[in-house]
Amino acid sequence: MSAYLTFGELNAGDRFIGLPQPGDDGGHGGFKGPHYIFQKIEGAGRDNAMRQKDGILSCMPDSMPIIKVE
Repeated sequence: MSAYLTFGELNAGDRFIGLPQPGDDGGHGGFKGPHYIFQKIEGAGRDNAMRQKDGILSCMPDSMPIIKVE
């Protein structure tokens, strides 16, 4: 099951897939590319999400559209 939200609406520990935003989002790959599952984390300075595949930290804006994965 999944729900469409923004990153700012997630709680620490929630897992999600980030979606591309309008504008310069060149590194994302668009809607048709592969997507990683991330987990929102607390207390890591600017880094506030961890990629589940390999533990890479990422900075996500609160306005980023996401699909919550349960």
